[in-house]
Parts: sequence; structure tokens; C-alpha cells
Amino acid sequence: MIDLSTKYLGLTLPSPLIVGSCGLTNSLKGIQQCEEAGAGAVVLKSIFEEQIVADSDGLVPEGEGSLWHTEAYEYIRDYGHESAVSRFLDLVRETKKSVKIPVIASVHCLTPGSWIEFITRLQKAGADAIELNVNVLSSDTRLTGAEMESTYFTLAETLRKVTTIPVSLKIGYHFSSMAAVLFRLSHSGIKGLVLFNRPFFPDFDIDKMELMAGRAISGTQEYLMPLRWISMVSGRAGCDLCASTGVHDGKTAVKMLLAGASSVQVVSALYDKDIAHLGTMNNEIRSWMEQHGHQRIADFQGHLRQSESHNPAAYERVQFMRHSVGIE
Repeated sequence: MIDLSTKYLGLTLPSPLIVGSCGLTNSLKGIQQCEEAGAGAVVLKSIFEEQIVADSDGLVPEGEGSLWHTEAYEYIRDYGHESAVSRFLDLVRETKKSVKIPVIASVHCLTPGSWIEFITRLQKAGADAIELNVNVLSSDTRLTGAEMESTYFTLAETLRKVTTIPVSLKIGYHFSSMAAVLFRLSHSGIKGLVLFNRPFFPDFDIDKMELMAGRAISGTQEYLMPLRWISMVSGRAGCDLCASTGVHDGKTAVKMLLAGASSVQVVSALYDKDIAHLGTMNNEIRSWMEQHGHQRIADFQGHLRQSESHNPAAYERVQFMRHSVGIE
């Protein structure tokens, strides 16, 4: 019998495929469909600090905030905040009662105080784990690399002190010393790193002369970035690694597991196809394992990571070598 179960954040997943934070995990019905299709876990659609602020602001007619009594306006603002948070907490509670797979709450905030407030309440609501989406874009020319990175380390230290359930950090790839940052974060007390957060890419509409959103979903080649860094960090990391971005089929998921990932997040492929594609991906993983004589994920997990390679330098090549691929 082929066993697709794996361990991630100390949780047992029936499959390494996790449905990442998205619209598909924004309702109980969608989450149940993910479980039925073969998801090993779900990450609930993120709650954003911006969304909470917008929710409370929307209770006061635009342009009328200055006309309200200060105490009345603060009451309305706080009510809106509580309403948004309560809806998210209710989804956590409902989901935990209705599905057997692990439920990971996702939080995307801007201020340290908000992180702690949300986490404390999510723990009480019954979330199995928390994924903190942290992506500080280094666009401030006054900010050094070390100063930007300190945000992540300070957050990790704070989380270690206040959380009672596993926490993972989903981060981007804008670091001057990626290996050092990943290594330090992985040994900071957090239970997992999700590599990588796919950032918003702006584009230009040259006819309307306006800013517009770029491609919202990942392409099939975008898996190469997390594949490289997971393969170089796994074996040295002090926490679990979860692959994210560009995983559209079971073969790519196998590559991530071979690199050393404990699990793989899938989103864009489910929008390109449908939720049932999870079953197809699980079958592709199972078929590959049968062909290569593996019964468990642990039998091959990490076998192609850098630390076990006879040619570790190959993982660090950054220049295109024409002679190696026959292109002039």
C-alpha cells in the first residue's frame, strides 16, 4: 500500500498537498470540497489588517468621519473590527467541527500588536496551526538589508513566547543573504517556513495610462525558485519546509519532496483546472512512488537536496552556461 501521509508542523497530513490561502478556503463548503478531493490540510483565506480597517471604515459614510462624535466614531470603528475578526473566528470553529484534516489559519498583518491579538484568539478558536504571511518589500532606500531582516527575527522571537500551537512563516525572497536568513529563522523556534510568498506584481495599461494588476496566478515554471532554496536549506534547517508557488502537477510536487519539503501548497493549479485536480495530483505522486519502489514519503524525501549531493556546487550556479545546454 502506498502511504501519502506526511508530518508538517507536528501535524499528521493524509497527503502532502495543502490547499493554500485562497478563495477556495474562504467558506466551509469550499474547505469540505478540498478535503473530499484529497487535500492533506487547508490554509484558510488570509485575514488582512487592511481588510479589517476597511470593514470598520465602511460603517461610516465616506467623508462623514469628521462629523461624528469622537466616542461614537471609535465605537463604530471597534465594532467593525470585532465584526471582521468574529467572522474569521467563526469560520475556524465551523471548519474544525466539520473536517478531519488540519486547519491552518492564515494572518496577514502590518503591525506587531495586531499579530498577537489575532493569534491569541485563533488559538482559542481551535486552529491547528497558524501561518503568518510576512512580506516586507525592500522599497525604502533608507532601510538596510539587516534592518529589514530584523523585522522577521523580532517577530519570530515574539511568536515563540506567546503561541501554544505551531506557527509557520510564509515569506518572500527579497533578502540580501537568503541562506543566512532562512537558516536563522528556521532555528528561531518557529515550526515551519513556507517558501515562497508570491507577491503582487504591478503592470501598466499603456492605453489607459494606468497601473493594473499583473498575472494573479503562478506559471508552471515558477516552482524553480522554491525548489532551489528548499534543496539548499533542507537538511540544515531547524524546522519544516513547505513549498509554495508554481506547483501545478504531481510531478512537481514530487520534486519539492525530493528537495526536502515536508509538504506542498497548491492554489493556482486548482483555479486553472478545479478542486478535483487534487485527486489527480495525488494519483501522480502515488504512481511515481510505485514506479520507484517507495511506499512512504519518508522513503525519498530530501534525497536530492544539496547536503546529500555529490556535486553541491551545482545548486549554487547563477550564471547561464551556454555550453552545458547546447545553446549558442
